[in-house]
Amino acid sequence: MLAVHFGAGNIGRGFIGQLLHESGYDICFVDVQEDVVDALKKEGRYEVILADEGEEHIPVDRVTALHSGRDADEVTERLAEADLVTTAVGPSVLPVIAPAIAKGLLERVRLGGAPVNVIACENMVGASQALRGFVMEHVPDESAEAVEEIAGFPNAAVDRIVPEYQA
Repeated sequence: MLAVHFGAGNIGRGFIGQLLHESGYDICFVDVQEDVVDALKKEGRYEVILADEGEEHIPVDRVTALHSGRDADEVTERLAEADLVTTAVGPSVLPVIAPAIAKGLLERVRLGGAPVNVIACENMVGASQALRGFVMEHVPDESAEAVEEIAGFPNAAVDRIVPEYQA
């Protein structure tokens, strides 16, 4: 199973990526930070370190990454074949990633791909429906019905609290 996840920052890797990994997904992160993308491509893994007394290290493997700009065609390909699409980019970035998601969904339709859920894992109520609106702005009218048939946008609100450190 393949998950394409937009956003390889703290929430993306440290929370959503960990959950996707524990659910059995291979993960393709999509991000604009070249150093993070290059490191994930090279290593194919990372560790989540829990900020608790034991500082547990949780390995996350079966990962790769693509740069949303320089690897745009490959992002489209991965979106067309993904079993799940998720985001953790911040609500203000959803309109920025929407064109890439629209392009991937259009390619999925062209190839006759299976339905896929696109879940915006943001600290925002109704984030997936907001993302759906941004994505559909980049879908031609003649393809809108087909994209709506293969793409679900279930809402999720995500937050991770880090307790205050006590020495």
